Amino acid sequence: MKIIILRLTFAAAVLAAALGFGSSAGRAGLYGNAKWCAVVDGGADNSTWQCEYDSVEECTSDVLAGNRGFCALNPYWRDAK
Repeated sequence: MKIIILRLTFAAAVLAAALGFGSSAGRAGLYGNAKWCAVVDGGADNSTWQCEYDSVEECTSDVLAGNRGFCALNPYWRDAK
């Protein structure tokens, strides 16, 4: 039982290290104030958050129309209600 726990702990440490070493600070530009954002890869460690979509469907159609990226919730969005 101790060997299994030790192996799982080691595997988790290796995974955390692999994720940490591959990341960089990056530069992101954020504009718009809607709930959903299209996160567009600008290349050279540069991305833009285009937060102008009220639904994930609107965002997905823009991303699928040629923008390289994905849809994400706007981390700064607050419901005005």
